[in-house]
Amino acid sequence: MGRVFETVEQPPLQKDGKPFPPLADFETDFVERTAGKTGLPYYEFTGNLNKSESDSREYRLIRLPNNLAVMVIHDSTCSKACAALDVNVGSLADPPEFQGLAHFCEHLLFMGTKKYPKENEYNSYLSSHGGYSNAYTDLEDTCYYYEITYDALEGALDRFSQFFIDPLFTADCTDREVKAVDSEHKKNIQSDMWRQFQIEKELSSPSHPFSMFATGTCETLSGAAKEMGVDLRDRLLQFHSKYYSADIMKLVVVGRDSLDQLTEWIVTKFSPILSKGLTKPLFKGHPMTSNETGKLVRVQSVRQQRVLDLTFALPDVKPYYRSKPTRYLGSLVGHEAEGSVLSLLKKRGWATSIVSGRSPSAAEGFDMFKVTSNLTELGTKHYKDVIRIIFAFIQLLLGMKPQKWVQDELRRIGEIEYQFMEKNEAVHLATTLASTMQNRYLAPEAILPEAFVIHDFDQELGEWVQGFLNPDNLRIMLICQDFDVDLDKVEKYYTIKYRVDPIPDDLMKDLSGPLFYKDLHIPAPNQFIPEDLTVKNIDRSAEPAKSPALLKLKQGLELWHKQDDRFFLPRGDLRFLIETPRGYESPLNSILNQLFVMIFKDSMAEITYDAQVAGLWFDVRECSEGIFVHIDGFNDRIPRLLKIILEALRRFVVDDTQFEVYSLELRKRLDNVRHLEPYNHSQSNALFLNQGVMWRYSDKLKVVDLVSKERLQSFIDTLFELTRVQMLAMGNFTEKEALDIADIVIDTMDSKPLPEYARCIYRSILHDPGCYAHHERMPDDANVNSSVDLSIFTGMTDNKRERVVLDLVSLILQEPYFDKLRTKEQLGYIIYGSDRKYISGHMALRLLVQSESSPAYVSQRIEHFVRGFRQRLVDITQKKFERYATSLRVNREEKLKNLSEEANRFWRQINTGYYEFDRIEHDMKILKTIRKEDLLEFWDKYVNKETAPAYMSLMATMWSTKIAQPTDDELEQYPEIILGLHGCLKRDGVDNMSLADVSRLVESAVEDGKTEAEALDQLVDVYEKRVDDSSEQSVKSVVEKITKQESYVRTALEMAMEAKRATTTGATAAPCNGTQQCNGANGSSAKHHHAASGGVGGSCNGKSPANGTTTTTHEAEEDVEALTRDLSSLKNIGAVKTPDNIWVFREASSFKATLRQSGSPIPAIPLVPKYT
Repeated sequence: MGRVFETVEQPPLQKDGKPFPPLADFETDFVERTAGKTGLPYYEFTGNLNKSESDSREYRLIRLPNNLAVMVIHDSTCSKACAALDVNVGSLADPPEFQGLAHFCEHLLFMGTKKYPKENEYNSYLSSHGGYSNAYTDLEDTCYYYEITYDALEGALDRFSQFFIDPLFTADCTDREVKAVDSEHKKNIQSDMWRQFQIEKELSSPSHPFSMFATGTCETLSGAAKEMGVDLRDRLLQFHSKYYSADIMKLVVVGRDSLDQLTEWIVTKFSPILSKGLTKPLFKGHPMTSNETGKLVRVQSVRQQRVLDLTFALPDVKPYYRSKPTRYLGSLVGHEAEGSVLSLLKKRGWATSIVSGRSPSAAEGFDMFKVTSNLTELGTKHYKDVIRIIFAFIQLLLGMKPQKWVQDELRRIGEIEYQFMEKNEAVHLATTLASTMQNRYLAPEAILPEAFVIHDFDQELGEWVQGFLNPDNLRIMLICQDFDVDLDKVEKYYTIKYRVDPIPDDLMKDLSGPLFYKDLHIPAPNQFIPEDLTVKNIDRSAEPAKSPALLKLKQGLELWHKQDDRFFLPRGDLRFLIETPRGYESPLNSILNQLFVMIFKDSMAEITYDAQVAGLWFDVRECSEGIFVHIDGFNDRIPRLLKIILEALRRFVVDDTQFEVYSLELRKRLDNVRHLEPYNHSQSNALFLNQGVMWRYSDKLKVVDLVSKERLQSFIDTLFELTRVQMLAMGNFTEKEALDIADIVIDTMDSKPLPEYARCIYRSILHDPGCYAHHERMPDDANVNSSVDLSIFTGMTDNKRERVVLDLVSLILQEPYFDKLRTKEQLGYIIYGSDRKYISGHMALRLLVQSESSPAYVSQRIEHFVRGFRQRLVDITQKKFERYATSLRVNREEKLKNLSEEANRFWRQINTGYYEFDRIEHDMKILKTIRKEDLLEFWDKYVNKETAPAYMSLMATMWSTKIAQPTDDELEQYPEIILGLHGCLKRDGVDNMSLADVSRLVESAVEDGKTEAEALDQLVDVYEKRVDDSSEQSVKSVVEKITKQESYVRTALEMAMEAKRATTTGATAAPCNGTQQCNGANGSSAKHHHAASGGVGGSCNGKSPANGTTTTTHEAEEDVEALTRDLSSLKNIGAVKTPDNIWVFREASSFKATLRQSGSPIPAIPLVPKYT
């Protein structure tokens, strides 16, 4: 609590007195201007910004009178505008007594301003214009950003600017948002990435603020304030007032409006931000002093992994951006070709990967250089030898001094990448530039090319930086699940077990002396640097083709091609699917295919690494259809790389060492799935219950022991006997080149053609009307969170009109759903609403929450939101409806920014079998015909339980081991809200009331006509009378929790009493009633209504054809009656029917087996090839 960190006015001198370059000049070449009609002054940079030749955007760098530097960007084709503002202050500035305050400030800043006091005004405005916002807090930066449709930018800028002028930080929001910060931390507790970062902080110098905990919790924020007797909100206001100065802010705005218009808006709206001087604190010293180096740290991981992390303390190297000395070092130490560190480690079976470079955990005044390697089990035993090899290579570099040809090669690659740079997401550009501009040494003309270009070769500087890679300047960290020594320390915030020892004497002695391995040498010159950068199509006058051309369609081959007529860059995108029925026919074959791909990619690394460095990216991955291959980058070398890959793929022989390494790696990956977040598990289970064939990680674990080298080799030898190649060649390829590439693939694969009937077609599960819930216990015992993923099915994907209505409903729902359950109720950190469209299957409205609360309570709150949302659709004005419709149109019509985006769009249509290349245009025509009344009709047809003729929902829940999961008897006996209320009581410490007690209390309160407040008093009275030996203070604490106005117990009790009154009076609260036939009172009259095959299916009642016409409710009810199946037999597979008419099941595969599957889609166009 009493810690004080020493600050300095200017960065201290570097070690050895190395001078810093001069600070960037933001005065010279800045000319005073006035902004449009306002006449307000600003200063514009008139020098050369060195924009990429391929960049069609226009840039203007300005400085406002308050010293806020702004990059203004005009993009005439953008559908989405955005802004990012980076404040050059982060967690290093946290007061020691309030750790996490900077991050907390980031959360609270969005919650209303004096001009716009409504706490969700900003997000509501963004959502209604197809946008979103986000923010992050780093060591010395807090970056706020948003995206929105281009025509709504000015309103967003006005709201955004007010956060930095006059935020409210209301007391109510402050109290609630502490819970969000706490929930975010708890989400990270089982993340090994966050745990390692915290250990690095824990073991850094206590005299440096890097050592503090950065995320924040209830304990470090509201708890600390309570303990000190101060107001947390006051401290938050002080923090904002002290540090949030225009002088340390950098703003980037991207929009379709002219540079002059954008500039006028920016000057008008952001000039009022106060200039308080350079408020960013600079701290004396380094997080890694001689007290922290020379250590071997062992850290227990959550997941199965074996990581060796070497960290060297460096002086601040960010000022030396012109020569980027750590990029040179990282490129050599982290190389993967023959002669590299990784190559030798792989030969010995000691490691699978290596990453090297400047650490992201750096800030002004200090840097670190990291070498991180994923070790094998054998490599962990030989960790000292691994370190010796790394140091032998470092000594090799020190002995030969920095090589100019290596730097020239890096410079040439960077120049090519920048010259032919592809357009990326505007929000990514904005956040990257805003952060980049915070480098006080970066000259204005170097801002845009900073990420790509190396300007100079400075051998002396390179030698100086390399000199810090010595054993006296080193900390070693080993991260594993198990160690053969006792881990005697426990970190406070993540409860991480670890141990700190001096680096062993024998190792230190070897690292300090000469080391030599004959297999180590620096890499040879890169043979994949492109030479022919000619663009073959130079006709920019023609309108770009809206679809690729089908060149060939015959047994064994489907070839699509489109020569670039949109971006005019020397780039290509080649992707093809090698369909083979063997790859996914069983869980065992699935993991054999996965293991094959893992070993194959590893064996190719020495060859393909240079290609990736030179801008030629490739990937090979297994999938349910077989093997997917993707190569993109500069097209000059693509055919060469393709041939190398295919020849190796077709004639692959498994190496003994690789098999041993990667069979263990495969087991590790499968086992690590259990440590995923609860919402990941819920999503996976929901997908499993909607996808025809899908092998879960648990299915694979059951057969992984059957894997052997001989079985794997036999699998590979027969994998490509029968194949069908589905291929898309796009970019700077002519038609002839595409045909030649297809010939290379077919000839090299040398397979017999796979018959059409043997193809692995994606099929979706077709569900029955009714409410279904899957309950599963979290496999990770330590995770405190649970999750609920609710899908409300809304017709069939092939109904083109209804899929557009669903898009619109989903867009309208997202912000109020987040605002209600996340912002106001603070149910958890991960909360979102979306939609899902299964291929030739159902569409669904999806509502997800990850929370520490009982899933029973969470699902009731989701249901409560859904019931209330109908009124929002009733109340929506024509103006708001048109605004949402415009947002959806702008979102869907967003201009393609690069070749990859175009290829992704076409490939999805090809690979799914829809071939609906004009889908966006068709959907937008439909959108023009949709009225706001259609939204309510759609809602009542599918989502509203009281009116839907065939209501269907599926809920996938994961239950934390910290929460009591209801038994089958309890599920049958008690309504879900009673289970939820009981869960809330348990969470708040009321552990002396059973489910029966809670149920009786609610019943008696309703029968006696009590109010909710009176019932709560009765509940407290029952609890206090039953308390045995608890302290008075603990009882008082529990009572305070459950009687708070925002208490989950209070809310659950109100819902339980409301539901009880409804059943007592006969009112239709009717959970899952549909037409009163979806489950029926006796659970035996649910109706099946699906079209059995894809392509012609309609809405969920089976009558709506694909052209979008709709059936009447009467017709739908007739169809439901006609397709009845008895659900009472679900009890025979262990399902339980609840009082709410929900069928709950625990074994997903047994339930899934009772359902039918769809057919494949019918192509939207005739498939007629150009060549036979």
